[in-house]
Formats: sequence, structure tokens, C-alpha cells
Amino acid sequence: MLNNNIEVWIEDLHANNAEYGGYWNVLDDKERNKALRFSHKIHSGRYVVSHGKLRAILASYIGMAPENIRFAVEDFGKPYISIDGQEPEVKFNLSHSGRKMIVAVGLHGQIGVDIEEWNGRVDYDSVVSSCFAEVERCFWNGLPEDRKDAFFYRLWTRKESFVKAVGVGLGLDVSEVISSSVGKAHFLSVPEGYGLAGDWALADLDFGGGISAALTVPAKYYKGIELRRLECG
Repeated sequence: MLNNNIEVWIEDLHANNAEYGGYWNVLDDKERNKALRFSHKIHSGRYVVSHGKLRAILASYIGMAPENIRFAVEDFGKPYISIDGQEPEVKFNLSHSGRKMIVAVGLHGQIGVDIEEWNGRVDYDSVVSSCFAEVERCFWNGLPEDRKDAFFYRLWTRKESFVKAVGVGLGLDVSEVISSSVGKAHFLSVPEGYGLAGDWALADLDFGGGISAALTVPAKYYKGIELRRLECG
């Protein structure tokens, strides 16, 4: 039973030939066509595996075969399950980066999750300058070099998880999504129109070095997180 818990699934995006074929077979035509449009084979493969595994995860909640699940999207592109034109009680959010994917599942629509594999090619200073609030930039500038990667991705995944929770995509100024620089993860401020910072629960998800992830949900619906993995795949 989900109740008010959020179940978070962390999965690898590696698959052998047999597994890959199974994931491909459960995708719908739209997903297959999108996979074929990727210019790099590795990105196409990771898309197929992530969406195949997403279908397997969701099937365990809604009692449908993975290949029979249908999706629709909100105005800004956030996907949801659609059964006979109706949105079921179970809600989800997917993120993948590099060789990992993460899926958060709950009973309330405003779920946002983000995972990022650290990438040394990112122009940190440019992103911090344009996407971090002044208080966050000040803390960043005072950090020793060996702590900057972890701080950057901690705050970036928090911002992205909030954006995905509210479902507005690129229309939100992430510099206005401000979270704690030290101590327990929590929001200090959120953009106007999205309530108070305390209306939102924020959690950092620890999956080891070189990977950062965060979850955002409405605080009134949040009681805890349970980590899950597929038994196969």
C-alpha cells in the first residue's frame, strides 16, 4: 500500500539483448519512433530501457500488462497514466541520467524527481550565475574546489525536482527555487504562485558518489520514502 509514502525505484539502464528486446516489445509506437530518432545508439538504448522499465514498474501498481499502459501529457508535457481517458489514482515521475534512472510513485499528482550523473563538462560558473539565487551563489563561491561538484548537483537536482513537481517545464525561473545550503534539505523560498516554501517536502536521495538525486512533493501528502528495485531486469 502506498498510503502517503512515496516509493522510489532506482534502476540501471544496462540490458542484455534479450532484456532489451523485451523492453522494446512493450513500448507503444510513439515511444519506438522517438527511440529511433536519437542520433546516438547509446541514447536510444537508454530511452528504450528506461521506458520499458517504467512500464514494468507502473504495471505492478495498476494491475495492467506493461504493453497495455497508455500515457497522456499535461499542458507543459508532464506525462501521466491514462486509462479509458481517465487518470488513475497512481501518479509517477521519471528521470534518467547517464547509466541510471529513477521513478517516484505516489497517490498525488505533484511528484517531482530528478537524478543527475556528475559531468565534468558542465560550465558550473555559468549555470550558477544564471540559475542560482544570490545566497546560493555566495555559498558556492566560498566552497573549496573539492566540494563544489557535490553542492552544485545537490542544489540542481532539488530545483529540477520542484520544476517537475509543479509541471511547468522551462516556464519557471529556477533561481527562485531556493533551498538550504547546509543541514537538512528544505526549501527556503519558491516562486510566487506555488504557495509557501513550507508547503513542499524536499528530500535528497543518496545513491553513492558521482550521482545526485532529489524528490519534491507537497508536504501535506508526504510521510516517507521507500526505496525499491525491480526483481528482474
